[in-house]
Amino acid sequence: MELFIFDMDGVLLKPQGYHRALQDTVRLASLELGLGEAVLTNEQIAQFEALGISSEWHSSALCISALTLAANSGRQTNRLDLDDLFQSITAQPISIIPRKRGEAAITQLAETAGIPPEAALDHIQQSEHIHRSLTLNLFQSMILGDEAFFHIYRKPARMQTASYLKLYDHPVLTAAAAASLTRWVSQPGNGAAIMTNRPSYGPDHFLGAPDAAFGAELVGLVHLPLIGYGETSWLANQAGKPTAEVSKPNPEHALAAILTAAGWEIKASLQFISRPFKEWDPARLSDLRGSQITVFEDTPAGVIAAQAATSLLNQIGLEISVRKIGIAVQPAKINALQAVGAEVSSDLNQALAGLNHF
Repeated sequence: MELFIFDMDGVLLKPQGYHRALQDTVRLASLELGLGEAVLTNEQIAQFEALGISSEWHSSALCISALTLAANSGRQTNRLDLDDLFQSITAQPISIIPRKRGEAAITQLAETAGIPPEAALDHIQQSEHIHRSLTLNLFQSMILGDEAFFHIYRKPARMQTASYLKLYDHPVLTAAAAASLTRWVSQPGNGAAIMTNRPSYGPDHFLGAPDAAFGAELVGLVHLPLIGYGETSWLANQAGKPTAEVSKPNPEHALAAILTAAGWEIKASLQFISRPFKEWDPARLSDLRGSQITVFEDTPAGVIAAQAATSLLNQIGLEISVRKIGIAVQPAKINALQAVGAEVSSDLNQALAGLNHF
């Protein structure tokens, strides 16, 4: 069996909606908190992603945390200086979940400056809580649009706007490539799935967020199974773990994508993975024996997840191989992908054409 696993943002599409919302969130939050008008650059966004901080929920909060540290230490600056933050995050193992790496970096920077970390830490610690985080409220208002925000969270959005995803995202995968991929997937022995940290509906509308569905529709791949934040949140709930502990770079996220690409129903795959590894029935996975898995990612987290998932499956004798293809043009992301063993291409269409499958 041959299976393709695709990240969404930076691979299947250009996440200009997310990036623009991230920049506007940092700018508006810094103004509201009296920290000046902070401008987050495209290069700084790429650096966050290269370091495995790929969720804008975390990166936006970390920007405000860094600004708070600067203000509390008496430093005045006319730009958003993240160099020390990036250096501190770089020093930590990428296997640690992103938010915890951010919290550790802020704590270390506060200790170096000789100031209490609590005020700055609060922004990143609360970054996943819609009722406590300024940055999350701003970001989700932009990403969903005010009507969908109210429908999901049952409270008014921070602004009136259409969804930034619908306004600004652009597909990378061409219509011709999407059609070829669809034909390839329909052939026996082939499969594909999308593995993303975008908010998604989840089984039984567990999360009910449309972000990932918007992206799949944009690139013409709504027929592919999708494992997003809604699915990993449902899995985490079943397993009794925080969502961050089953999302990439953890193997559970990639395992769910692999199983659904192989034809499993999404809910069944999540239920299987939610059990401890020692309780898995290898016979149920026998169809995967000897499979070739190719993962397409623009950040190290998904590559690490796919490699870890393959290692687990091979512990029960499935003899699966994994090919790691990075998609990037920025030097920081290219270096980060190569460091985890990925061969790097500048464009998904080019990478697919190089496989000579279509």
